[in-house]
Amino acid sequence: MAPKLVFVALVSVLALLVAPIPSKVSATKPSPPMTTGPTNYTAIAIGGVVFCSSCEPPVYANSSPVEHAVVRVSCFDKNWKFISVTTTSGAGGFFYITWDDVASFDPNRCKAYIDWSPLSFCNVPLYWPGTNVANLYLVEVKPVPGGKQGTYSPGVLFLGPPNGTHCPPKH
Repeated sequence: MAPKLVFVALVSVLALLVAPIPSKVSATKPSPPMTTGPTNYTAIAIGGVVFCSSCEPPVYANSSPVEHAVVRVSCFDKNWKFISVTTTSGAGGFFYITWDDVASFDPNRCKAYIDWSPLSFCNVPLYWPGTNVANLYLVEVKPVPGGKQGTYSPGVLFLGPPNGTHCPPKH
């Protein structure tokens, strides 16, 4: 019986700690409360970069950024509804997406893809062996008006030569 009482006491203390503290009365209309999802962030951003993998070793060091590549982030929300957002990489191969439906965002149910490359000689997405997608990882949490923004990234997304094409052999 004592462990149950201790558990109830801990839950009660935690509830008091996370309960909102009443603010002063204001004559202005209060803004609506910010909605958070499974991440407890009030804003979600997803960013990364697209590179064309080089044939010159070291491959990653000699790769080039790809502008105008189409990147897609697809997720299942908390009710398993499919949501997909696309964007185009800009200067330096960078892409950035803001996720509007914060309440439904769950990074564990999201994947990033390269849907299209403007380079005919570098248009096949390269992912980790055995996968055909890139996972999202939390890279930054920063304060924003009304809460916190979580920034996620699949990291660097690489493209390689078309299927059946290989880098020329070294002599």
